Amino acid sequence: MNYLRNIWYAAAWSEEVNRTPLARDLLEKPVLMFREVDGTPVAIGNRCSHRFAPLSQGPLVGNAIQCPYHGLRYDGTGTCVHNPHGNGEIPNAARVPSYIIEERHGLIWLWAGDPEKSDSTLIPDLSHLENPMLGTVRGYMDMKAHYQLGVDNLIDLSHTQFVHGDILGSDNYHSSSVEVIQHGETVLVKLSIPNSDVPPIYQRHISNPKEKVDYWLDAVWSPPAMVINDVGVSAPGAPRDSGIRSKGLHLLTPASERSAHYFFAHSRNTKINDPDFDEQIREWHRVGFGQQDKPIIEASAAMMGNEVDPMKLGAVLLPTDGGALRSRRILAKLIDTERNGVVE
Repeated sequence: MNYLRNIWYAAAWSEEVNRTPLARDLLEKPVLMFREVDGTPVAIGNRCSHRFAPLSQGPLVGNAIQCPYHGLRYDGTGTCVHNPHGNGEIPNAARVPSYIIEERHGLIWLWAGDPEKSDSTLIPDLSHLENPMLGTVRGYMDMKAHYQLGVDNLIDLSHTQFVHGDILGSDNYHSSSVEVIQHGETVLVKLSIPNSDVPPIYQRHISNPKEKVDYWLDAVWSPPAMVINDVGVSAPGAPRDSGIRSKGLHLLTPASERSAHYFFAHSRNTKINDPDFDEQIREWHRVGFGQQDKPIIEASAAMMGNEVDPMKLGAVLLPTDGGALRSRRILAKLIDTERNGVVE
């Protein structure tokens, strides 16, 4: 399958990688992640070179993972360092792939391409996740759909009115405006609803929930599959920072052609050190992503059969599809250039 390779993909949240082996298919490769004794995260292939057992089912022994089937041990470079059989000689071919990873802003990033082209400066700046002036809640879920269908959903802001109406809906949606702006290889989608009723998600946090507000949802897509939202409400005509404002992070990493990993975070400028509000955000995530987005995306993917590109099935286009179309075209061009050196 076509993927953009020479780029960083989110592989896990930092707290997911510890002394318990974590198995995760990434870009159709079985990957095993764990931390060495000193806390350094490593990523190697999860399939033993002997009888192909999943290494993740075995124990960690020091800085090595022991195969649960015949006891071979592999270190963080993928090299077999212990053979408990015969004279203990280690076959030259006894090794598994190793992957370049970096830990930054609470995420483990995996370089999916040519190791010689690995460049840590290409990791997105997500320092807001560690900003003490913001309250941040993070989460993860798997998705049985092509990762670009998840991206399409995130930058199609109109779906919030129908899929998330009980959270983000507005009775004034009919007066909304949508703008799509391309800046180089990024796409900005802006949905604005001036003089809106207060959306359900904010009604408990405004002194007078019956007052009118300016309501906005912005989404910025960056290749291959990162979307950052700016969502909030403020008094009509007032600056955005004067109201309730949140920043949403969405990272999709392909697992296979028809499955993906979805990492998300919500950072807000209100009720920063409020565990009860944190739990409320988690509930919104469970409902909004787990019970609303996930089922409709997976159901749509299933209805598409073996196809992963809606346009190849003759999808009808709406004005709100502009962001998704642009992101797909940009990504296709980047992949083509990477593979073939084609520059238009």
